Order: sequence, then C-alpha cells, then structure tokens
Amino acid sequence: MSRIVLPGDPLIDGPTALRPWRDSDLGALVDACRDPEIVRWTRVPERYSETDARSYMLQRYDAVMAGTSAPFAIVAAGQETLLGSISLMRLAWEHRRGEVGYWLARGARGHGHATRAVGLICAWAFDSLGLERIDLLAATGNPLSQRVAERCGFTREATLRSYMRGKDGQQDMVAFGLLASDRV
Repeated sequence: MSRIVLPGDPLIDGPTALRPWRDSDLGALVDACRDPEIVRWTRVPERYSETDARSYMLQRYDAVMAGTSAPFAIVAAGQETLLGSISLMRLAWEHRRGEVGYWLARGARGHGHATRAVGLICAWAFDSLGLERIDLLAATGNPLSQRVAERCGFTREATLRSYMRGKDGQQDMVAFGLLASDRV
C-alpha cells in the first residue's frame, strides 16, 4: 500500500476521539511532551521544543503519504482539547501487520482514554486497512501500559530483553499481540 487515507470523521468511543493532527495542535503538543513521564517511556526528546513539535508534524504527514504510519491526535470527543497521541506504525504490508504506540498528557491519564484510543485504532486498522496483526510493546517497568494492552484484548507473548534504548539505558519490553480473529 502506498498512501494511507485517514478517516474524514473522527473515530469516537464515548468521551475519546481520534482525528488527524492539525497545525493548531502545536502548542498543546509542546506542553504535553514536556512531561517527564512521556519522555521516560517514549522516544520523545527531553526539553521538547516547538521545533521538535514541527518536525513531528512533518514526519507524520510524510509517513501517511508513504504508507508507513497512521498517526492520530487523541482528543476529547466534541472538543479540540488534545489528550494525547496514538499511531499505527512499523507497518509491514506484506505481512498485514503493524504496531500501535501512544502516550497521554498528564491530565488525561486515569480516565480510560488510552484503552478507548487503542481499541479505536485497532478496530480501524483491522476493518479499513485489512491488517491481521497488531503489536504493542510496553516497558517491563510500565505496568499501566501493560494493563491497557490487556484491557484491549492483546495477548502477552514474550519479554524482549534489552530491546529498546530508553532515557535510563536499555529497557526490557513486554511484547503483546492482537489478531483480527481475537476480536469479539
């Protein structure tokens, strides 16, 4: 597949919605990504700046056009309040597989937004993109992300030792998988 076509209307589940990124999200993106917890568990750089945010936005656009990623802003349904980010990435079209990654701004955590956002993007990926498998990797030290995977029906498959370089050095990651046939 070459270009990914993101949905024209937001994907909505209760108070959580996914929509394409907009230039107007820039300031909220910078504010959210200065949270040490986001920096700790993701590839977001420390001292996140407007330049970092602009680069992120351009990369997202390029990835959609190249068919390598499907990025969404997580927002409050019916509002423009940025709650976080979620992407379907590392798409391997020949294997009908991708990986989901996400983060939530500090004030959005603990309200079920991550679980609903992961559910929304996975359903969209299976139904609209024809994927058969979605991976989710969570650091062994991040039980909250692991619980999101489990609540969304992912199966814990393995611990990948020293898999990813984090802010504190190499991290072990828990690998989860969700198959299209797992959905009920």
